[in-house]
Amino acid sequence: MALYAIDDLEDAWVATREFLTPFSIKRLSVLAVIVLFVGGTSVPGGGGTGGTGGAEPASGSDLEIVRGFLVENLFAIGLLVGAVLAVGLAFLLVGSVMEFVFVESLRTDEVRFWGYARGHFEQGLRLFGFRVALGIVSLLAIAVVAGSGLLAAGTLPTAEVGGLLFALAAFVSGLALVLVAVVDAFTTAFVVPVMLVRDSGVIAGWRAFRSTLVGAWRQYLAYAIAALVLEVVAGIVFGLLLAVVAVVLVIPLAVVVGAVALLAAETLLVAVAVVLGLPFVALLILAALLIQVPIRTYLRYYALFVLGDTDRTLDPIPEVRRAVRSADGRQAAL
Repeated sequence: MALYAIDDLEDAWVATREFLTPFSIKRLSVLAVIVLFVGGTSVPGGGGTGGTGGAEPASGSDLEIVRGFLVENLFAIGLLVGAVLAVGLAFLLVGSVMEFVFVESLRTDEVRFWGYARGHFEQGLRLFGFRVALGIVSLLAIAVVAGSGLLAAGTLPTAEVGGLLFALAAFVSGLALVLVAVVDAFTTAFVVPVMLVRDSGVIAGWRAFRSTLVGAWRQYLAYAIAALVLEVVAGIVFGLLLAVVAVVLVIPLAVVVGAVALLAAETLLVAVAVVLGLPFVALLILAALLIQVPIRTYLRYYALFVLGDTDRTLDPIPEVRRAVRSADGRQAAL
């Protein structure tokens, strides 16, 4: 049995190369904006849970100080939390719509921002609601750990019982967080394309994908492992390239700031540093997005190839698949 998670690595690279060439500044710029909102698709590994160790429980006086600070600054804290939450939800909503814009662009080989966004806004809204629900589950899991920690900090009869409760809660919550991460990653990588193919919502998309996932679970397990490795490698490559760009950008900045430091007053030095620092940060962010474009394109194409190879009825890129595999003399897996 062919292992598509391995076979599709090269096909995804060929598709990425064809999609991004010939070079177009306009096309690359639009993709950079899309990538700004589109996250990764790999399955993140679960983090370890920490024990209580020998940490001393907080004293009553410390808790009173914290409680008093919270009460005195409740309004300001509420405004800050509300503002952060509003920005986060707005970013999540736009990102949910951009998932469909990105995949539609890869399917059609035409990058259209507003047209695809308007056409798939309702599906993006449904994906947004699904992600909010997953976020609530994650918060509940974290709340369970926090609540068990408070119980363990002196309200239970013995430290051993408290430590056991906290460890158990942390373990169960950790599993829940990993499950949420897997569901979110597979929703992005596979259910979003299914929603486009079937013109459906998230739940209907999962129902259509579920039988494929169960029937080809070995393929998707291999994909999850391969995608995780690819994300790590991509992160290293991204960091190295961004570091090179940062060095190239910082050299002229350092020369100008150094010259001003020798010839001008300190106040002028600060002003010059600020004026030059802002475009430096902007260019660094732009470079980061441009570097991410081929990375995100490759990883998303990889998931699309795996999806189509495991279920021909859900294939989101049949034309791309035929073009790539006819170019090197291979027959499509379909």
